[in-house]
Amino acid sequence: MKHSLLTFVGKHAKLTLVIIFAITAFFLYHATFLTLDADYTTLMADVKPPSTYEGGVGKSAHAPLLTTDTEIPDTMSLTTRGLGSYLVADSEGATPPEENPFTSSYLVMVESPTLYSGATLSLIEETMHALPETGFVGEPFSVLDFVTLEKRGSRLVSVPFSTPRERFQWSDEDALLLKERMENDPIIKGYLVSEDLSNILFSFQSLPLTQEMEDELSACLDVLRENGVTVYINGIAALTNRLMFYLGRDLSILLSLCFVAILTIYYLSFRAKRSVLLPLSMSAIGIIWTFGTMRLLGYTLNIVNIVTPCMVLNLGSSYAIHIIGEYYTDYPKGLNAVQSTRKILRTIVFACITTVIGFGSLLFSQTPALREFGISVGIGIIYCAILAATYLVALLTLVVPPKREQITTYKTGYLARAVNGIEHLVLKYWKIFCALFLLIIAGYALTKDHIPINTNYMSYMPKRDPFSQSSQHFSRQMGGETPYILTIEAPEGEAQFFLQSENLTQVNAYESAIAAQCPDVTRILSFASYVSFANQVYSGQAGIPETSGLLNLLSRMIMLISRQSQQDIGDIINADGSALTIYLQNYDSEEQTLSSIGSAKRIEATVLSLLPLLPAGTTVTLSGEPHVSLYFSDTLMADQARSTWISYILVFLAVFIAFRSLSLALYSIIPVLCGVMANYVFMYLLNIPFDMITVIFSAVAVGTGVDYAIHFLIRYKNKVGLDGRSVQELLGETIRETGRPIILSSLAIVGGMLMLLFASYTPVRYFGTLMSLALLDCMLATLFIMPSMIILVTTLSQRFKNRPSRPA
Repeated sequence: MKHSLLTFVGKHAKLTLVIIFAITAFFLYHATFLTLDADYTTLMADVKPPSTYEGGVGKSAHAPLLTTDTEIPDTMSLTTRGLGSYLVADSEGATPPEENPFTSSYLVMVESPTLYSGATLSLIEETMHALPETGFVGEPFSVLDFVTLEKRGSRLVSVPFSTPRERFQWSDEDALLLKERMENDPIIKGYLVSEDLSNILFSFQSLPLTQEMEDELSACLDVLRENGVTVYINGIAALTNRLMFYLGRDLSILLSLCFVAILTIYYLSFRAKRSVLLPLSMSAIGIIWTFGTMRLLGYTLNIVNIVTPCMVLNLGSSYAIHIIGEYYTDYPKGLNAVQSTRKILRTIVFACITTVIGFGSLLFSQTPALREFGISVGIGIIYCAILAATYLVALLTLVVPPKREQITTYKTGYLARAVNGIEHLVLKYWKIFCALFLLIIAGYALTKDHIPINTNYMSYMPKRDPFSQSSQHFSRQMGGETPYILTIEAPEGEAQFFLQSENLTQVNAYESAIAAQCPDVTRILSFASYVSFANQVYSGQAGIPETSGLLNLLSRMIMLISRQSQQDIGDIINADGSALTIYLQNYDSEEQTLSSIGSAKRIEATVLSLLPLLPAGTTVTLSGEPHVSLYFSDTLMADQARSTWISYILVFLAVFIAFRSLSLALYSIIPVLCGVMANYVFMYLLNIPFDMITVIFSAVAVGTGVDYAIHFLIRYKNKVGLDGRSVQELLGETIRETGRPIILSSLAIVGGMLMLLFASYTPVRYFGTLMSLALLDCMLATLFIMPSMIILVTTLSQRFKNRPSRPA
């Protein structure tokens, strides 16, 4: 069938091109609808982490229930009656709000040496209330809209942080009173203001922002910058917009650089325009077909598969190298493009199969983005193989044959001289290359368990990016990044369980033990900590009140306050007192950096080890980004190991079936073992972590790197047993025949992969580095180590056969 296809292409070259261009037009139409997706949450694994545990030991001795006037409904509104009045709940529940169009968040943190002056606060408040006029964000929420607790005589009252006054009219006295109240309230620090009170946070609900929308918001904030106020931006809306910017930029820049790199290598190797334009046009069509297919499958371009077109270009173009190289070799012998392609087609088919196996192994990943990436690139590789056997052959049939000097350049150029040198080195120093293989294995064994893991998406962004720097400062000032979250539920959902002094005291002791034993926890926000603060204000003594009456008073007031908050404070206790939510702000105390996998592990270990301190029968659910990232890191490593082993096994089986030889199948694995194992050593030495993208390098390298071995072994197998020559002679001739296309295709792919170093995202740069090193290692191992191992095995086998038998 494959020969009849080539015959059809040779006879009907123009018709073949017309069909291909028609298919290209179809895919191009659909490719125009392919969109970018900067939602990093879609990168997470499908499987949810195990997160529910039982607190306490033994049976719980439940105390009598506290009584309250009425249950506090979720939609109840709060009113304040002037300075120092109680917070009271209206008797009727508020009407549930209409559907909120603001589905994202936009955070603004301000800092100024004169922050607590009347003029500065007036300007800040007026500016923040001007932002909603753009229609892009809702009304601001900040400490200026919140309340604190004070004792007035024998009463505990709620007091607004912001004193009653004319709107946007702050006096210096008002500003100093605000600062004094903030200093006396530990709850808001790290949530609404920084620990040292030098920063105030304003939170907005937001629409998904475009760059134009964010520029307009930034322009509104310029009045603050002009008056000496430093502004830091954060929030999902701003982050997503920034990710979109880099995705769009990388898509165009990386693809252009890959084209330039491959074009340059092709031209230097063949010194002919046809040898540059034909492969590039073939790869361009392959990319269009791939993009169109992705759109038809409902995929989008994200931080993982943004390198899909570069991979299709780099790997798919290698098939063109083999066909053009074979054509240049066979043309002086009187063979045309169809005849020369027929000789090399088997190599291309097997190379395509093994490469698709490498990417196809990602289908066993639990991460949707990795599965989509594997499918997309795998399909693109198949398209390029088909185009190489049809489009490229049709063009070679129609264009003017290569000139004699071009063929001479290909056969006697610098690559030819390098290949002759390789043959000499392998045949003379094969024992050294065998020893090098053992050293690579030893290096892998020593380093494989010491590669760090990084799932912090913020660290993926360029370090000099203004938003990244703003986010880093934002997190440091607010006591860390996203919190580690614990939800504690009462046994069997018992109402008002956590309004009992005994139970809440145990929860408070649990929180105190976490803070004491885990330095990575910088601050704890919880109902128990708020009750302790309220008790200190009222009685002068921190802790949970022992009397039910005082606890009832404090609890009801805090529950009312929590309903008013738009921040995490609003979730610290549910309406009937049967569930608590604890927020653990975190920071890596050992590395003195923002939260990491290491800090998440230490926090989770502490949290779980102290569960017996909680009331018996309670249920504890872990959540929050650090917890998810910790589990996700385990999932990534499991995916990495699974996909790599599947790739090894399937590639071995494919080669074994193709060659019907166990020994040749084993030999084919040697180069990819070298490529993958050596990369572990490089990752250790260069401190490159496993992340969302680098975890796939080994599976991809196995499927891609084995192509060189297949090309080599097919030629070698065809020579064995023909004329009685020694293994060394056969290997030397095979190196001379296959060395040029193997080196050329490797240099072209590596050159394209190195262009990924210009990516905005750190994982993409790391992936480009690792793939370049892995494929370079595979190429060198194919030409140096694999032949050396064949010589070693053959030598040992002959010695064993020639060894005289011992007398009985």
